[in-house]
Amino acid sequence: MKVNLEKLKNFLEERGWNEVIFARKMDLDYSYVYRVMRGQRGVGIKFLTRLIKLCDQNKLNFRDFIYLE
Repeated sequence: MKVNLEKLKNFLEERGWNEVIFARKMDLDYSYVYRVMRGQRGVGIKFLTRLIKLCDQNKLNFRDFIYLE
């Protein structure tokens, strides 16, 4: 499973969030989020779990942010 980084970046832009704010909202280390957002690191279960929670909180469909392989 991969994250659709383009949609995720658009989501952040729409909310006026930068990656630091996003990392805080996901309760993840900024360096981890930074590497994921640049495709330098794959997403792990922790990132996916936090993304699901963030989607639930914002009434978004988690599947809009992922590619199923």
